[in-house]
Amino acid sequence: MKCRHVIIFLFVLVAVLYCVIMTRIFSDEYYKQGNLIQYYLLTPKPLKDAPRITENWYFTKQTVEGSGLQISTLTFTGIQKSDLQRMHEKLETWIDNYPDRHATMSIAVEEKKGVFELRITHYDTNKDN
Repeated sequence: MKCRHVIIFLFVLVAVLYCVIMTRIFSDEYYKQGNLIQYYLLTPKPLKDAPRITENWYFTKQTVEGSGLQISTLTFTGIQKSDLQRMHEKLETWIDNYPDRHATMSIAVEEKKGVFELRITHYDTNKDN
């Protein structure tokens, strides 16, 4: 009888863990560089190599269901309008001169209450060229 309860418990535990893992695959991961495990496992090399243009930044990663496309971002926050153009140009120059010509990246600007965010987005299909 006791063995039966253990088997049922383990079966339920595996089912719950499977559900948690599957839902996390298709949700955005938000993390900072201080979280070393996520940083080293989830961050693509181009975003690790990117210049840090502000004191505050964070990473996100998401997978597009079906296509296998992985979208990773490095978002710099707290940018004043007077610094925006200079920082944008620095990131553009860095992307244009990035040694891996197969790396697909873009830059976006977003304003929130008069303060700006600059976002580098890296796209990866996990297909070997």
